[in-house]
Amino acid sequence: MAVHTELSEANINKILKNYQLGELIKFTGIKEGIENTNYLLRTKDKNFIITIFEKRVDIKQIPFYFEVMTNSHSKGIHCPVPIKDKNGELVNKVKNKKMAIFRFLEGNSKKKWSENDCFMVGQKLAQFHLANIDNKLKAKNNFSLNFWKKIYLNCLNEFNTVIPNSLNIISDEINYISFNWPKNLPEGVIHADLFPDNVFFKEQKISGFLDFYFSCCDFLSYDLAITINAWCFYKYKFKEDFFLSLISGYQSVRKLETNEVNNINILLRGASLRFLFTRVYDFLNSNEGEFLKKKDPLEFFNILKFHIKENVAQKYFE
Repeated sequence: MAVHTELSEANINKILKNYQLGELIKFTGIKEGIENTNYLLRTKDKNFIITIFEKRVDIKQIPFYFEVMTNSHSKGIHCPVPIKDKNGELVNKVKNKKMAIFRFLEGNSKKKWSENDCFMVGQKLAQFHLANIDNKLKAKNNFSLNFWKKIYLNCLNEFNTVIPNSLNIISDEINYISFNWPKNLPEGVIHADLFPDNVFFKEQKISGFLDFYFSCCDFLSYDLAITINAWCFYKYKFKEDFFLSLISGYQSVRKLETNEVNNINILLRGASLRFLFTRVYDFLNSNEGEFLKKKDPLEFFNILKFHIKENVAQKYFE
């Protein structure tokens, strides 16, 4: 979440005329995150979120994202649910960009979390995977191997500028992953961005998931790898207790298959590259301002180096 497109009170009121949500009392831009523009609306009835879809969101996939949200919510994975306007439409336009309004999700993300939080995250991720196993709509992962190769080539001459002495390691890794990426692992709908700022807690329990705009169909264990990298490192250091708790929570709902365990290391390395590359790209191509804070590429370069050196599957599963 972020604010790339600034809206005035007049803009907000014009949007609300198409909905039956009550009179506007207050609105605030949500600064966290980097992808879409989000505003919190307070009306006389309730709180709502306006989301304006920015450049990284594949507009053609919005029906898929909305199906994932609606289906997840119906099966106990609480998340923002899109609201229809007076004409029954879920998607509208503002400032020539697609937008939608969602029901407000109670709770807050955590800046610091515990082993028990990691257990619940793993558990809820597995529930999310099983809840969406029969979704009718499908969407490919636009941020997988081919995307990594493209970013790698586009930023080839800049890696050492952004992260000194990183190019050789990154070059070796993109070659290794290109030749060794698995092909036959269990697949389904994945969240693909389950970072701590996309998980809300209320009264020490998970109240819901946010930001489904990287959701797609891919390996379920790749989604687990993304989540491990997001939750199991603190100040670049691997937290063994967080990892074991997250894995235990996941497997309490869905047991990992042997071939998934055997490929965890390369999936973790691929998940590291995915966010390293987008952060390098954003570092080189985005302007940081009042409503946009760039995220540090070095974080995922260090996570990548950890997984190159340490195979957690061998250490903790065997």
